[in-house]
Amino acid sequence: MKKAVFLLSILALAGCDEDDVKDLAQGNTKVFTVTGAQVASKLGTLDPGYYDIAVITSASQGNTSPDGLPVASKSTLENLGISVEGETCGRIDITDQVCFQSGNSSSCLPSEINMLGLAVYTIDLDKVKTASSNGFYPKLAAEVGGLYVDIAYKEVSCASLQAL
Repeated sequence: MKKAVFLLSILALAGCDEDDVKDLAQGNTKVFTVTGAQVASKLGTLDPGYYDIAVITSASQGNTSPDGLPVASKSTLENLGISVEGETCGRIDITDQVCFQSGNSSSCLPSEINMLGLAVYTIDLDKVKTASSNGFYPKLAAEVGGLYVDIAYKEVSCASLQAL
């Protein structure tokens, strides 16, 4: 009976995403960090195209605050003693304004950006708070009161992001 209640709780938290259910059952979750962005129209000195997020941040002249935007690397996780169980890439296609919150600050992406490239890492569920405090955004984030927020992104091959 306990196993059935546990499974139903996981399904309620993770929705119908089979990968999230599998990760949670194994005590893992996914975190992501922004690695690049697709500029749809002129942004500062940048012409349309796909750029590394560091280039975007400097070209937007403060319009993309690095305080709220999850930007880190796999080595950041490793330096924190967090084992990476899996690694993929993803993308968030932007149709409306996208904002990221970090503590009390929030940063919204300029309207010229229409896609974010992501590095997605599977880590131990117990380490999600440490990761989120160090430049990673949890895909399935535990918030106050046990509320879970599902961040939707499309999983893509890392090569397809690099080819943009």
